[in-house]
Amino acid sequence: MAFYVNGESIAPQEIEQEKERMRASYMQAFPEQTADEQEKQLSDWARENVIERVLFRQAAQKECPHVDEAEIDALLSRSLEQEGQNGTLHQRISSGEAEVQKLRQEAAEQIRTERLLSTITAGVAEPKDKDIRRYYERNLERFTVPEMLRAAHIVKHPGPESAPDQQKQEMEEILSQIQGGADFSAVAGQHSACPENGGDLGYFARGQMVPAFEEVVFNMEPGDVSGVFATEFGWHIAKVFDRRPAMPCPLDQVKQVIVKELTGQARDKAVEQFLDQQRKTALLEER
Repeated sequence: MAFYVNGESIAPQEIEQEKERMRASYMQAFPEQTADEQEKQLSDWARENVIERVLFRQAAQKECPHVDEAEIDALLSRSLEQEGQNGTLHQRISSGEAEVQKLRQEAAEQIRTERLLSTITAGVAEPKDKDIRRYYERNLERFTVPEMLRAAHIVKHPGPESAPDQQKQEMEEILSQIQGGADFSAVAGQHSACPENGGDLGYFARGQMVPAFEEVVFNMEPGDVSGVFATEFGWHIAKVFDRRPAMPCPLDQVKQVIVKELTGQARDKAVEQFLDQQRKTALLEER
């Protein structure tokens, strides 16, 4: 059974292709569904996406029927330049005149679509200051710099030249030197497998180091030196230099990000409302 949108036939493979495009993100978002439920919902959403895409293309053809050949030439030239010599466009062009004409039709459709999109969203204004502040306050976690730690470490990686117990004993002796007053950075430069900058790792947040390392250092205070402990990278001694608590970024530093997001949301809403109107008058048939 064929499917039609305002008399235009939709190939079944177009919906199947949309399903496959959506599949990975859908499965990640709805892992609790059964396989049958996932397939049904994917099919329904893929069909809706294809319908909206066709309706938008049809509206663009109606609103912007004429596209100058020079505009098509310019778009293809830009695309070819951006792609490089071995890209898909170059391959399609070299396939023959029929493929070149198909490419030009696709370019014309893209130009029409962009024109219609510009028309639909022309009335979208930048958000007001009160809306920007409200968005900032409601999404404060997103605009917060996480807790940061500055630490250094001395490490000995596992290797065939010495047994783990021997390496641990060597690290215990190094720790004794530090506890006796030896400079941590100087000892790191002399004994660590990563001696650069005296073992200083700079500032980092949770999630940037291996869990076994973070479990130790994020429970230390500035000035503390750890005992000898193990991670997947070997034996470590760590020292914490500084700790910065989590704190929100000032609004003026993230304002442009918020403006972009709110404007994008407003543009999406305008397109959604346009498609809702198109859907109301569309003729959808299976025959």
